[in-house]
Formats: sequence, C-alpha cells, structure tokens
Amino acid sequence: MNYDSKRKHKILVVEDDQSLAELYAEWLADRYVVETAYSGEEALEAFDATVDIVLLDRMMPGLSGGEVLTRLRQYESNCQVVIVSAVTPDFDIVKMGFDAYLEKPVEADGLEDVISQMLTRAEYNEDLQELFSLIERQSTLEAVMEADTLETSPKYQALTDQITELENKVERYLQNLPDRDFRVAIERLQRTAAERREQQQYQSLTEDVLDTSQEGVIVIDRDGQVVWANETTEELLGVDRDDIQGADYSRIASESYQEYPSGEQTLSDLVTHSLENMNSEVEAIVRIRETASKEQQWLEYWSGPIQTGLYAGGRIEHYHNITERYAYEQQLEDLHAVSRDLMTADSERSIGETVTTAAVGELGFEFAAIYTREEHTGRLVPLAHASTEDGTEIDLPTISEGDTPVWTTYVTRTEQLAPDDEDVVDTRSSQWLAEEFSSWRLYSLESEGVLLVGMTTTPEISSRKNKLAKTLAANAASAFERTAQEAALRQRDQRLNEQNERLTRLDRINTLIRSISATVISANTREELEQEVCNALAHLDLISGAWIGKKDINTNTIKVRAKTDSLQYQKVGANDTPADDNTQRSNSTLPPAERAYRIEDSVVESDLMTARSETEWEQDALKNGTNSIVAVPLQSEASILGVLEVHSKLPNAFAEEEVTALTELGQIIGHGISALRQKAALLCGGGTILEIQFEDDTGLATLVSDMETDLEVLNVVTESPDHLLFARVTGENVTPEAFEAAGFDPETVILSDSRNGIYCKVPVRNSSFCEKLTDQGVAINQITNASESNEIVVSVTVPFTVDVGEYLSSLREDYSDLTLLSKLDSERGETNTSLSVRLDGALTARQEEVLQTALYAGYFNWPRDADSTLIAKTLDIAQSTFNQHLRAAESNLLTTLYQDSTEL
Repeated sequence: MNYDSKRKHKILVVEDDQSLAELYAEWLADRYVVETAYSGEEALEAFDATVDIVLLDRMMPGLSGGEVLTRLRQYESNCQVVIVSAVTPDFDIVKMGFDAYLEKPVEADGLEDVISQMLTRAEYNEDLQELFSLIERQSTLEAVMEADTLETSPKYQALTDQITELENKVERYLQNLPDRDFRVAIERLQRTAAERREQQQYQSLTEDVLDTSQEGVIVIDRDGQVVWANETTEELLGVDRDDIQGADYSRIASESYQEYPSGEQTLSDLVTHSLENMNSEVEAIVRIRETASKEQQWLEYWSGPIQTGLYAGGRIEHYHNITERYAYEQQLEDLHAVSRDLMTADSERSIGETVTTAAVGELGFEFAAIYTREEHTGRLVPLAHASTEDGTEIDLPTISEGDTPVWTTYVTRTEQLAPDDEDVVDTRSSQWLAEEFSSWRLYSLESEGVLLVGMTTTPEISSRKNKLAKTLAANAASAFERTAQEAALRQRDQRLNEQNERLTRLDRINTLIRSISATVISANTREELEQEVCNALAHLDLISGAWIGKKDINTNTIKVRAKTDSLQYQKVGANDTPADDNTQRSNSTLPPAERAYRIEDSVVESDLMTARSETEWEQDALKNGTNSIVAVPLQSEASILGVLEVHSKLPNAFAEEEVTALTELGQIIGHGISALRQKAALLCGGGTILEIQFEDDTGLATLVSDMETDLEVLNVVTESPDHLLFARVTGENVTPEAFEAAGFDPETVILSDSRNGIYCKVPVRNSSFCEKLTDQGVAINQITNASESNEIVVSVTVPFTVDVGEYLSSLREDYSDLTLLSKLDSERGETNTSLSVRLDGALTARQEEVLQTALYAGYFNWPRDADSTLIAKTLDIAQSTFNQHLRAAESNLLTTLYQDSTEL
C-alpha cells in the first residue's frame, strides 16, 4: 500500500465496550480519521481499502477478535492490525497474524506510539513486516511466560525458527530501518548468535562447571547411551565414568544398580523405566547401603527428558546426596510419631518415659531425663530417664534451690540452657553436670519441669539435635499441660457426676417424701403410718432397710414398731448416760437410734467397716450387709415421738442433702403421729395411761388403804384456795369412819351416797400434788394403795400432745422416788367407740370437711398455724362461709357431747 503523506490516515476502532471505543476515538480524532465499530460484524462491514490501522478487541460477543483478524487477512490489504485485549496472551497467539499486541488498560501516549510505529512498518516490504509481526508475538509471549515454559513449548520453538529463517533473509534491509526497529532486529540477531556460541561452549560448560558439582549428573542420548557423567557420580554410585561413557545405560543399571533399593523397587528398575519412557519424569529416594568403606547414604534421584540442544530427545539424571536431610526428616517423622503418642499419654509418668526414650532412641542423645516439681515438697525430682545400652548409670540429684542450672532453667523458664551460657554459674551445685556429661542441654517445660539431654562421648551437640530437642521439649510441655487439664476436667466431671447422682437421689427422696406426706395424711393409725413409711423407703435403690421405733420408758430401750423385711431388729438397748451430753453424737458405743433420740438430732454413721468399734449393734449391722446408717428423731414441736433409722449397703451413702431430706422426713412423720394422737384425743379423749408410784404426803394413802378400795377421780379443781379432788369410791369398807380415820371431815368430804358409790370432794393438803399431776392437761384417773403403806399408786392419762418423758421428769423434781409401773396408749379404747360414731354422725359431710381441714391446718393450735382467710381460700369458699360451717360443726359436736354426758 502506498500512503499519501497529505491525507489523514484512517483508523478503525473495533470495541464492544462503546464507552471505551469512544475514548480511543477521542484520543486519536485530532490526528487521524477514526471510525468505530461495536462488534465483529460491524467491523467487517466498515472495513475497506482506506483503513490503515485496525485497533481490534480480542474478546467480543458474536465474532471474536481472532475471527475478525482471520477475515481481514483474507483481503488484499496492507492494513496493520493491533490487538487490544484484557486477555493475557498464551501460545495460541503464535498463529495469529497481528502486528502488535496491547494489554488493557491502554494509555493515550502508548496508543499513539504504537500507531506511529505501525504506520512506519507499513512502508516495509512484506518480509520485514512478517519478521516484525513474528517478533511482536515472540516478545508478547516472553513478557508473560517463564523461560522454562517457553523452552519446552514446541509452538514457541517453531516461532523462533521462523524468526531465525526470516532474519537470514532480510539482513540486507536492516541498515535502512529506523533506529527503533533496527535496535529490535539487532537484538534478535545477537541473541541468535549467542545461542550458536552457547552450543559451541556446551562441552566446555559440562566439563568445567558441572564436573565440579556436588550433585551427580549423567547425560544419556536418545539412543540410551551414556554421553557424559561427572566425578560425583563415581563417588555416589560407585561406577567408573570412563567405563560407562558410550555404554548402554540400561545394561550399566542392570549390572551396577540392583543393590540400591528405592521402596519396593531398585535404582535399576527406575532407570529402566525412564529409558522405556523417554518423555517421562522420574523422582525417587534411593538408599545406598553401608559398606566397609563408607556409611549408608540416601540419594534424591531425578530423571527427565532433554527437550532442546544437542541431546534433545535424550535424558539427564541428577543424584543429590540427602543423607543428612533424610536423617533429619526421619527424625522429624519419628518426633511427629512421638507427639502423637504424647497426645494419648494418660499420666505424667507415661509422658516422661515417652520423652526420655525418644530423646535417646530417635534423636540420638546418649542420656535424657525429665525433672518435675513434687507438689508436697516443692522440689524438682527425676520423673523418668533413659540412656543408651552402653551408657553409664547416672545418679540424678533432687534439686530444691540455688543456682544449679536445672533449678535456674525451671525458675526462669529459660527456653534452653547450655554450659557456655552466662546464666550458668560455675559453682559446686552445677559441677555435677560437667562431671557426668561431655555436653548437655536443659530445656524448659514451662511450669511442669525441665528436660535434660546429654552426651558422654561428644563434646558438642549439633544445632540439628538442639532444634529437635527443643521441639520435643515443647511437645512434652504441651502434653503435661494437656494431662493436667484433662485431669482437672475428669475431676470436674466426676464432681458433676457425683453431684448429679446426689441430686438424682435427692430428687427421688424428695419425691418419696411427697408421697409419704400423702401417706401420713391418709393414715388412720400410727401403726399403719409407720409401716407404710418403711415400705416406701424400701423402694429407694440407695436404701437397703429402714425401721421406726419408740422409746419404752419401762425398759429404757427403743422398741421396733415397724420395719422392712430385710431387717432383724427387735429393740435397741441403752444405758443411763445423760441425754443432754453433746458427746453422745459421736459415742459409737450407743446405737445411732439411741443417740438420735437423746440429742434430738440426726446421727450419721458413714462407714461402719472403717469405724470398727466392735459393738454389738455395729456387728449386727455389718452382718446384715449394712455399711451406712442415718438415724433421725421423729419430732413434733418439742416432743420426740420416736426414731427413724435408715440403712444402706453402700459406704458413705448419705451426703448432707440426703441427711437433710431424711431429717425433714422425720419431722413430717412426727407431725403425722402427733396429728393422729390429737385426732384420737379429740374423738375419744384418749391418751397415754401411766401408773406411777411415789411417797404420799396428802393422807390419801391412809384413806385408800383403810377402805381397801380405789379412789376413782372424776375431776380436779385447782383454782379454789384448797385444791379439790372430786372422786367416787365403792366397797364395804367405805364408811364415814374411814374418812375420819384418814383425817378428813366426813360431813364436808362426802357429797352423796348412791348405789353407784360415794361421791366425795377430798381436799388436798399439799397443793403441789394436783398442780404437778394435772400439768399440761393430764387427767388423774384413780388412786390406789401401794405395797408400802406410805406410798400411793396413781393412774393418769397423759394427752398425746404431751411428751411422757418430760412429764415424768417434771414429777421427779418433787417426787424423787417416783417409779413408773406401767404405760399404755388408749387410742383404741372400746368405751369411746360409740361416742366417736355419734360425734361423726352429728356432722354433715361439708362440716366434717371444714372441721378436719381446720384441724390439720393448725387452726386450733396456739398460736394458730393458719387463719380463717387462708383456710377458706384452701376450701375455695368465702371466709364468712367458712366461719358459718365451723360454728355449726362446733355447735353440733358440743350438743351431741353434752347430751351424751347427761344420758350416762
């Protein structure tokens, strides 16, 4: 194409990004005629012979830039095509016929330079234009790819060959080129010349440079014959390089390499495989066995194809001595295996033995030891040590203070300590290390202790060993810390499990207590209540047996009233030790039930086998398989109504929570028994009937003795100046003379005489007699004569709400010689059955409900446990309605009661 210097050159911008195309047009519009096309199709329509340069986007929808370029080259046109693309070029550009390649983003100045250069090249002949097109493609590839990649690419090699061929053809044109193109062409020619010189110098390079390499090198031609081998090959493989040069390499390998293993193969197998697959690469680790003249060695073997040069199509082999590196890697692998063992070690002893054994066996030290801190003394003591089989036994000292290196390393947590460190003080305390070892190192295990390693025959410890030992120490410290954390977690989990077990047991006990509470409320008799409680307790896994007993004042023993079938108890004996002595709680000679009764508190025997007091009660319990016992008093307000004793076959079975729950259960049972007694007292006037004998100071002994009859007491009046006994006496000897003989005025004493007997009003000369005997609502039933003439026997009924023991104790304050003759509960007196029936019949169902609710709620207690508002709320009625029902019930009961009394 001949360019008219007077006309503006025309540039066709082909870019699917409209804004970018317009930007290029704006940059070039002042100097050139610019036309834009936004697709490949539009570009082909717009292109004609007037277009000098095409700026072509490579990636476009529809027709791509490459397809458009192919179409443009079909026209008879000398148009220059510049590819402008964001795509990084690859080997596919070798076949593309562009004249220049620009990567986006493009600057205005750069675009101007390329267009100017393209217009200049348009004046060259066809060969020069083709040369520069090829050079552009070569330069583009060299700018984005590694030299190794280019050298192995057949496409790049073909491109280079084309350039070389064209260079020889167009040398005569070079002198007429502009400076820039001339420089490019000269550089290319110089590079070609250098390549020729490189081929000429190849032999010198291999002999002068590679022959001095510490790596074994063997070159094989495409026919499988050895071209060259260096001296290092002889040293590593034991072959003579002069003998093998020119020889068939597969034969050499078969004869000389069979004894060099590589995994399950040999070096001979590897060489044979590589020669059979000339384009393959082979890598392996080869072991050269130990001989009389040299130690075992490890070689890194690599074999690959030669792609270019004189021996293209052949192979080259490299043998690199990695003995030290391989040994180090093996030690690292061994250390990694040791680390895995440390992660599963379950004790400090196991960790210590693993670490010291690894330091000697895997790392190559002649001695290793671990010091750890002894908790109860604070000293550093040897935990574990190991030495080589031929090593001498070393006596390791215990260290507690001072400037000894072991103590210094531990206290300061120095990462490592060596003999020549400034922290090592030359004192007597540090001399033992120098005396035992030629070289040594100490490594901190943080707060856990110190690792000591030593050599007895080597004056220095290599840096590699030091590095490995430091890693081993760090792993040991982590293992110790992990073990401590796991131990703490196990202890925590154990505590949580124990707590959960206690809570579970406590929940079962609380559930049982709630169910027993219902049993207590619904029980009709004390016997029923006590047996049901024992039966319910027997269902708990923790409890192997239970019994409930009551103090027998006559025999001073606790008699068993109810028990589980597993127990054989009948009564628990006791002595007369004072009950208020606090030492009774731990007095193991007394049975737990007796102690609980005396101190009015719970008593726990945690482990009978450990205590071993050899008492009868303990032997009986152990024979029965019992290891733990809890005894709790059955307490109602200030009275002890009995004792509950619970047994377990487990030692230490009852924790504080269980004891608290059982103590609460004892209170519930006590309140239940008290409620039953109150109910019986309300319905039948019953109580505990006592017969007591004491010295008389009232004259009543003479009266009953002379009349030879009993004095039936009907009522006692203590509010008058003289206390009065209203009584009835019967018998043949009951005469006024008998009263007079006893010192009483018959006219004032005898009230009436009927067929039922004589009703009398006997004044009591000693006022304390009536006050003491009738205290707390106790009723005097009758007075009879005793075997001794100066004593009387009095029968009293003690309400169930009154503690019999306390009542008797108060009497003994005035009557020290008082003797309890008998004791009988009158809860089921037949004489009261009809009255109870009539009283029950006097109430409606609603009235009975209201009255019982008020009773069990404590409405009749003083002070009241619950008021009318709360009880009405419980019954879901108004307070006024509650009061109305209660008044009606009281009226009916009292009416029935007093009507019944008048009918007697």
